[in-house]
Amino acid sequence: MAEVLPAETAGTGTNAKEVSPVDPLEAGAREAARPRTFEFAHKVFKVDKGVFRIDPTDDKPVYCVDLGDVRASLTFATLKNSFGIEAGHPDAEMLEEVKRALAVVPQIRPGDSIPSELLDGTASWKVDDRHRTVARGRIWFALVAWVAGEKPNAKVDMQAFAQLAQSPEARQRVQSAFGQLAEKLGYPPERRADVVEQVERLIDEVSYIEALRERVGLARGVIGTLKRLRQAYRRERTLAEEVERTILLGERPVAALEQLLGAVDTRLADTLSVLRELPQQIDFIRKTRDAIHARMLKWDAVVALWEGENGAPGEETHRRVRETYRFVARHFPIASSWQR
Repeated sequence: MAEVLPAETAGTGTNAKEVSPVDPLEAGAREAARPRTFEFAHKVFKVDKGVFRIDPTDDKPVYCVDLGDVRASLTFATLKNSFGIEAGHPDAEMLEEVKRALAVVPQIRPGDSIPSELLDGTASWKVDDRHRTVARGRIWFALVAWVAGEKPNAKVDMQAFAQLAQSPEARQRVQSAFGQLAEKLGYPPERRADVVEQVERLIDEVSYIEALRERVGLARGVIGTLKRLRQAYRRERTLAEEVERTILLGERPVAALEQLLGAVDTRLADTLSVLRELPQQIDFIRKTRDAIHARMLKWDAVVALWEGENGAPGEETHRRVRETYRFVARHFPIASSWQR
């Protein structure tokens, strides 16, 4: 990533090219990467129904393929040894690409497009308009607070941010803030539009964080349902203990996801600093986005399992508790790092 230097240090000598004060928009510009696909040479990767995924038993990448009458899950080490794929071979390098990609997508078939996270840093998944609206409200809220010389209230909820983004009064105050931001960033008045463009770019990036916040909230909802069941099962010792163990193992990873979201919120509260270092801040947002998304890929099935569940005791609820316990015990045991 090219660094944009202040004019006084941009070069030496009479032919040194003068540049404007720090321009985060230009510094952070990324050229769209040429689309690429997961292409392999060996014929084992050309069979029907071959797919890469993460093995749920040990969180390792495997290649699932039909070998005769057997559906086999081959580790990458087995693939390389069994089919003579040596280190340095293009297929070996592509397997490493697959391993990285499985952190952001649940499965990959040979010939699929490589996720944009690995190509240019953008997200390969989509957000809804409501997430962009909430992101706009969050950024506008911070701008209005900055103009007033106040710190944003961290306890404002997503609905309030969405309402703020649709408020004519807030829009007017934000328009005024753009002029002050341009001045603070060292832009001449005629470049005020550049600040608006930077803020819009930031809103686009934050919209993915808001979509993830919604997904993390669903995981938190599962823990909340389990806590209600703890009370309902207080007279059934075996079930109560199973619920308690599930809460114990599930609480910490959900709280850690919330902490990652909080770290982004803390940065966004200082709007001026974010815009002064926009490329670096966007890199931070994207890395956090990818980390949360990768962890939520594990949680999504559990969230779906509890969808529509009201926490009433019963055999179906017992089944959900047991499956959830197996999930948290496998992925987040106390004895090892839950972040693996």
